[in-house]
Amino acid sequence: MPSQGVARSRRQSGFALLIVLWTVGFLALLGTQLVAAGRSDTRLADNLKQEAVLRAAADGAVAHVMFAMQAAHDPGSRFGGAAQSMRIGRTAVLVRIENEADRVNLNTASLALLRALMIEVGAPPAQAERLAAAILDWRTSGVKARPGGAKAPEYRAAGLAFGPPGNPFQSVDELADVLGMTPALFERLAPHVTVLTDSDPDMTTRDPIVALALTDAAGVAEDALTAQQTAEDIVRISVTALGRDAARYTEEVVAAADFPSGTPRVNILLRQRVTGAVNGIRIAGVF
Repeated sequence: MPSQGVARSRRQSGFALLIVLWTVGFLALLGTQLVAAGRSDTRLADNLKQEAVLRAAADGAVAHVMFAMQAAHDPGSRFGGAAQSMRIGRTAVLVRIENEADRVNLNTASLALLRALMIEVGAPPAQAERLAAAILDWRTSGVKARPGGAKAPEYRAAGLAFGPPGNPFQSVDELADVLGMTPALFERLAPHVTVLTDSDPDMTTRDPIVALALTDAAGVAEDALTAQQTAEDIVRISVTALGRDAARYTEEVVAAADFPSGTPRVNILLRQRVTGAVNGIRIAGVF
């Protein structure tokens, strides 16, 4: 039989072996985690770099379009709504130019036009009637709601802590807060409305939904035929920069192009990033 010293030595050797194996396993696990973290950081850095490149390309495309408008002294010749492709550096960019005056102005549109527009995008007539009245109550002063509309008491009754400001809409985003508006209906309406023009559209609009709404709203088109003629054109430039692995960066710029007054100039009224599809209007941020 082995002596007690030999047995103790074997136990110590076995314990030391366990410590060595545990240490090797721990180091291997730590190394795996470090490699994974390094790969994650690399992917993050690559994504941030690609987003910066796409944003720069989108900004470059906007600048290119605005320069071309100034050089041509005529933004109207570039309208059409269909996306066209250009390259900024090595990045492909889709560009779409629209006339902002083709959209319905939330601050000037009549009850009939607002109702017709909502019906055209799929709202039931009863809901469209109430929402049109609520939109007018939102943008006008007074404490008493019009029939079917909503002032502060109606918002409180609905459990909302806010009410209509009684002032013109400052942005299309405000429309989402009007009592009765749903996210789905807002998403369908947003591409057809604006707050940046001075009047309603007329029957020359290139927006087929708006054209149908004008036709349905008796008298609106006739009243608007002369109201839209102004010295300043409002254009909406939508650009989508295309990257690797289906990455996209989309932004919209609304600009006032003033050419008849002498020196041509294009002033940016709004710049916003858009998430979702190229034709979507889900706003991620204004900058």
